[in-house]
Amino acid sequence: MTSHVHDDLPLLLRGEADRATVAAGAEHLRGCEDCRQELISALVAHASLTSAARFAPAPAATVPERPTELPDLGPMFAQVAAEGKVAAEEQKPDRKRGGRVRWLAAAAVAGVAIGAGAVVVAHNVGNSPSSQTVQLAAYGIGHTPATAKVSGGDRMRLDATALPGPGTGKLYEVWLTNAARTQMYPIGSLGADRNGTFSVPPELMNAYSAIEVSVQPLDNSAYSGVSVLRGSYG
Repeated sequence: MTSHVHDDLPLLLRGEADRATVAAGAEHLRGCEDCRQELISALVAHASLTSAARFAPAPAATVPERPTELPDLGPMFAQVAAEGKVAAEEQKPDRKRGGRVRWLAAAAVAGVAIGAGAVVVAHNVGNSPSSQTVQLAAYGIGHTPATAKVSGGDRMRLDATALPGPGTGKLYEVWLTNAARTQMYPIGSLGADRNGTFSVPPELMNAYSAIEVSVQPLDNSAYSGVSVLRGSYG
């Protein structure tokens, strides 16, 4: 062994030195600061190499010369698209007002209940391509008249400009009703100018016979029982 143990450090670290070399190296390291520092550096290097070898990632798998062939997913995509379309149609709301769904109310007016077997009488107004002007008289708490023009059998324009504002937190709702006022169907609300244009299918127009305008709270979709206009078209 030399005056220093620099050359013997690899053997000591690998456990390949004989007993005499180990004993002599230990004795020398106790009194030699330079060799102790060399030993520390050798230990760090040895530990780093060992750790790198142990935790190195496994070699990547050989990339095949041609990519794996995928199955034809066209039929599956077509089926998913068809099912999505059907689900969207089933969940489509009948009508919206102010972003919330309005469920159609067959309201009982003035305490008259609607019978489960009630018969709806058809009228011919909705089937006519010509225009018809319906005079809406003041009704209930109303004091001023208005007009509604039905054209093409499916388009209604209601002009109620003379009405005063409905009041804070309220609006004017337009309904189709039967003659007895036991069935009501909301078709939309008037704007801030008390005018409104509505698309009403002919079959819906034929199912009712009158137009009515009510005062409604913004947070209530059921008929309030307070109307201001009413007029018959059939």
